Amino acid sequence: MHNNIWLISLLFTLPQASAETFKVAIYYPQVPPYMYAANDNVPLGVVPELLNAFFDEQPYELEYVFENRQRAELGVYSGKYDATVLAEKWTEEPDALLFTQPIVEHHDYLYSLRPVTDEELTVNSNHSICLRRYYKYTAFSQQLSEGQLIRLDSDSEFDQFNMLVNGRCDLVYMNEHVANWLINNHFPDTHFYRNSVETDKADLTLALHPKWAVLKKRLDAYIREAHRNGLIDRSLARHMRKKPR
Repeated sequence: MHNNIWLISLLFTLPQASAETFKVAIYYPQVPPYMYAANDNVPLGVVPELLNAFFDEQPYELEYVFENRQRAELGVYSGKYDATVLAEKWTEEPDALLFTQPIVEHHDYLYSLRPVTDEELTVNSNHSICLRRYYKYTAFSQQLSEGQLIRLDSDSEFDQFNMLVNGRCDLVYMNEHVANWLINNHFPDTHFYRNSVETDKADLTLALHPKWAVLKKRLDAYIREAHRNGLIDRSLARHMRKKPR
């Protein structure tokens, strides 16, 4: 009897194995409506909302780390992070990562304070363009390398628009959802012109370290179902709303 009591006591006092952590690097400065943080630094947006719901059903502890774009990608290669938000075409070593089903289709456009014709953007335009630091821009790689567009880096999309408004560059290149969110919430009195032709598009995905191949299959199925039942569309619409002042 005493032995049984001792065994039961031992079982209750043994340390419980902690769940393996799945560490996601999300960008800082932030990228609303996809990923951003409230004053308490709790991640919000379409991507955290999707991941929170998925990992509620998984035997892993989800952890977010705010990181810049370059270190986030390098961290997934090295295994420091388990995933980050990336499109395959933006990566330096796409074969070294696993990419999920698309979460959102990412459409990019040129923005300016006055109409800019396609002719003005051709040879020898010498327009300055505000871009985000560490981002790879495949749509303008030739123009940037040949000096037809002069790149000025900023640390966030907000800074890109701020530099444009203050006359520090002629153009801004940005995702339409991010641009609309910023215009609604930070630049409501400024009239921006958007180039009528979509410059580039990409599928916004999660890039995972290869060790998570099995989990990726479950995550892909969850993303497909979230598209089918409208979960992602509703999340995007909710996070696109103008914040109350």
